[in-house]
Parts: sequence; C-alpha cells; structure tokens
Amino acid sequence: MAHATPKLTPEDIAWLERRLSAAVEPVAPRPEFILRAKQELMDSPVVRPLPAWVKRSVLAAAVLSTLSLVAMLFYLRRRR
Repeated sequence: MAHATPKLTPEDIAWLERRLSAAVEPVAPRPEFILRAKQELMDSPVVRPLPAWVKRSVLAAAVLSTLSLVAMLFYLRRRR
C-alpha cells in the first residue's frame, strides 16, 4: 500500500513561513515585572558567605586536587 505525499504549493509554503516566523517572535517579560523583580533584588539583604566556610572549602579543594595529581603520577609511573 503506497502512501502519496501531498505536494506543497508556493501558497502553502508562504503560509507556513508566515506561521513559523510568527511563532518564533521573541517574547519579552512585561516592564512592570522587570521593575518589580529588580526592586525586590535591590531591597533584599546581601548574604555574604562565612569566611571560615570559604577557607575550608578552598583548602579542601586544594588538598583534593593535589592528592589526585599525586595519585595520577603514581599510577602512570607504575604502568611504565
């Protein structure tokens, strides 16, 4: 059973192009939403991370990266 595919006429193609171009128009939020969200952000207090927490995180990241580098070098040396 063969299925026939309909041929698109130039009018059909023009209609599809118009519909697609209308569908992809950019959507912007309403200006009052932008102003309200901006005001809420400006009014909210600034939350700064605790210095001790940041210090521990940086130290842990440095230690883990150093350990992984040493482990990689040890692994590569043993494979030779």
